Amino acid sequence: MNDLDLLLKALTGKDEIKAQNAADYLINNTDLDLFKLLVDKTDFLFPFVRNNVLKRIEKAVNESNFKNIIKFFDCYSNYYDDLFALILAKHANEDLTDIIFEFLESGTIAQKTYAAKYFSYIPDTVALEDLNKYAFCDDENLSANAAEALGQMQDDVSFDIALNNLESDDDFEKLKAVKFFCSYGKNYPLKEIFDAVKNSKMPENIAGQIPYMESLLELLNTEYKSDTLICIYYIIFGLGEILPLSDIFQFELKELLKQLIQINLKENEFSPQAAVILLSAFSKFKMFNENEEYIFDEDKDTKSEIISIYQILNNQSEGFWNKQKNFVLGLLKLTDKDILKSLPVISEFNITNAIDDLKKLLSSDNEIIICEVLNTLKSLNALNGTDINSILEKIKNQNIKILIENSIYPVM
Repeated sequence: MNDLDLLLKALTGKDEIKAQNAADYLINNTDLDLFKLLVDKTDFLFPFVRNNVLKRIEKAVNESNFKNIIKFFDCYSNYYDDLFALILAKHANEDLTDIIFEFLESGTIAQKTYAAKYFSYIPDTVALEDLNKYAFCDDENLSANAAEALGQMQDDVSFDIALNNLESDDDFEKLKAVKFFCSYGKNYPLKEIFDAVKNSKMPENIAGQIPYMESLLELLNTEYKSDTLICIYYIIFGLGEILPLSDIFQFELKELLKQLIQINLKENEFSPQAAVILLSAFSKFKMFNENEEYIFDEDKDTKSEIISIYQILNNQSEGFWNKQKNFVLGLLKLTDKDILKSLPVISEFNITNAIDDLKKLLSSDNEIIICEVLNTLKSLNALNGTDINSILEKIKNQNIKILIENSIYPVM
């Protein structure tokens, strides 16, 4: 074990005297190699160890060495940017702000990112132009810190740009706009954000940002209840593939599903939407619970929460789940998007009660609906009596026609 490894072991260890000595060494000697090693290892530290390291570094800084922090700007870590900004803000003066501003203007991406965080504590409008420039850049850490600083300055220009971008035809621009509001931190335009979820081809990504702005549990009791249910559906759909499993705490997923169970113990206007969420969640958490590879890399708390959520769903009676399957049929009479949400659940849970309604949908003007309904009928072994050739003659989109032929004909 070399000297750096020994210092890191001391810095992250239980011996408080050795740990503080290592933190003092890090700051007083501005050992960038040690800091880089710390950054590399931080992801693998337990949260309480990371918090101890932060406290030790903060304690090591004083009036005579606080500027040494700036030398660590060469190596960015979102675990330490807030601490560094807070430390520097405590010692802020005009000269220090000028130095940080130079980094914001002409530094490396890492230096710009630390500098942007500093201006969230010291909201000096000298940085406005650069912060506006970086708030929508491709580097997520820099854009987030810039947006946070702009929020502290209550900058209307960037807010209006983000609001306009929510209506962009480019889904990536929409997502950047939503992430901007998430970091901006106030005056969330929820109606427009929910509209972006509903009009995006990547709704899971956008929906996954909303719980970082407002509690979905609280939104269920507002005029946004229907939009919130849509958001929860996409979160469930994207969980584990698009959205990290560890986010289930931020999503308040256990509490949300308990609330939806209560909603659907009796029929109400939101029963079909809540039912498809509950059935989708039951299927997904059963998969997580029965296949260790899905949760192998998760921490103990996340694994425990996943098991707990599955147990809550699995403990519901057979009668409850039969009622949910019947509720799902209501989606087949709503919008095209509602129909498309219901089809995977109908296939997964073999809801044969849907067959008659599904066959009626084969006369739809939406060719995607026709294609997906045919696949659902196939999964239910219910294609008998369906004139596939007649349906194909009406399909104008050649790609959809090929999909139907490749999917359906091999089993006819």
